[in-house]
Formats: sequence, structure tokens, C-alpha cells
Amino acid sequence: MNVTIRLTGLLVILLIGVVLGLQTAERGIYKVSGLPEQQTQTFSIKKIDNGQMEIAVMGKQVQARAPGQMVNYMSSAGQSIGQVVKAGTKITVEWIASIFEP
Repeated sequence: MNVTIRLTGLLVILLIGVVLGLQTAERGIYKVSGLPEQQTQTFSIKKIDNGQMEIAVMGKQVQARAPGQMVNYMSSAGQSIGQVVKAGTKITVEWIASIFEP
């Protein structure tokens, strides 16, 4: 009987802790990304008409001649670094394979 009461008490405390943890995590997510009813504050894209788009980054409007002509410098830098890593890995693997050739 005593063990059952202790186990039930521990399970109730655990359940309360899980519920409080989920509520705290949800509030933290809302602080970072905003409430679900609001537009995101960091980045938003609205399709207006005729393929035109309105793009806002950190609340500031970004104008572009055409959406396809926008340059994402971080993306192009990441792609070039990826190509360098890929080429370096290929050279290293070929060099190690040449050591073990008969």
C-alpha cells in the first residue's frame, strides 16, 4: 500500500513536470518565431499578382528586378565551399587508393 501511494505521487509529479515543460517550451517558441496569428517577423513573402512577390527581411522591403535574379551570397558561398570540399575529398581518396594499388 505504501509503495502504491509513493508510485502514484511520483507519477503525478512527473505528469505536472511534463505539462509545465511543454508550456514553457511553447512560450519560448512563440518568443522566437512570433505568435501563429502574426506574420513572421524575420522573413515573409507575399504573392501579389502576375507572378510579382513582395519580400520583407527583418521588416524591411526588398526590391528585386525579378525573383529569379536575386542573389543569395550565403548560398553561393556555401556552394563554392562545398565544391572545394568535394574536390579535396576526391583527391584525398584517390591518393589513398593509389597507395593500396597492386
